Amino acid sequence: MRKGILFVLLLPILSLSMYIQFLDVATVTRNEVTVFDVAATYTQIDATSLQNIVLAYLPENSSTDINIKYILQRLSRVATQIEATPTVGVVKVVFPNLLTSESSMSTLTVEQALKIATESALSMLPVNSTVEVTSTYGKIVEHDNFDYDVIQSVGGSFLVRFALKKDGRTVGYFNVNLIGKCIRKIPVAARNINYGDQVNLDDVTFADVNIFSLRGTPLDVSKLPMISRKYFKVGEPLFEEYFERVPDVVVGQVIVGYVELPGVIVKTMLRALESGNVGDVIKARNIESGKIVYGLIVEGPMLKVVEVSK
Repeated sequence: MRKGILFVLLLPILSLSMYIQFLDVATVTRNEVTVFDVAATYTQIDATSLQNIVLAYLPENSSTDINIKYILQRLSRVATQIEATPTVGVVKVVFPNLLTSESSMSTLTVEQALKIATESALSMLPVNSTVEVTSTYGKIVEHDNFDYDVIQSVGGSFLVRFALKKDGRTVGYFNVNLIGKCIRKIPVAARNINYGDQVNLDDVTFADVNIFSLRGTPLDVSKLPMISRKYFKVGEPLFEEYFERVPDVVVGQVIVGYVELPGVIVKTMLRALESGNVGDVIKARNIESGKIVYGLIVEGPMLKVVEVSK
């Protein structure tokens, strides 16, 4: 009976498989750094789980490098099958300087704090953006003046921190968290796109998306067709970082190969054993002799043979 209970308890962890891509640089607005803060994109796991995995504590106005192998080690507690990009290196995490600092000799009310926070955030965003107060914390205590700081983070989030002062001494804090929105039409998947699929215009549609929520560069559809290097669900934004151009030569393609000899060019038919673009050297097989050759892909495309295996 105990074995059965143990199996049931382990099943959610053992069956969980996830994909995660890490940011090169992450910005935080608090001293606690979590996996959620360093993730560019992720699938098969919820944001709350990532927010619950604390990686480090960072003092304000400082930065640190977090090793990706350490992050994956922490993630292994909730997922046994993890596909990550990259798998080595570090993520630089920054708890930034205060971007804006203002002071006033007047007193502050909650209504004034919300108005100041909203106007400050909007002034730092593109035209036609909106902001929404997501939470407040702290208490307005007796004071005779105040100052405030505005910290902007990735994802269009803001923290406006009011320091309440009396007789030149800080007596309390009141904080306002906000999230910015700027809606734009961007390309999203019109179907489930698998890793390695060739993506054409028919596979793409457009949707209104808050651009501050994006963690990548929207795909330039004029570059299609391209090859996907990530699984995309229907409706998921398409980012250029996960696409590459269609190879000029693909595995299995029959291509003309040639060798330049003094005063003559000898041509033959080759079958590509590797994919590549113009300028790459790939391996191919001579269809007639069966020999393996290596050739430089040139315009055509054709293969300029540079070596024949013995």
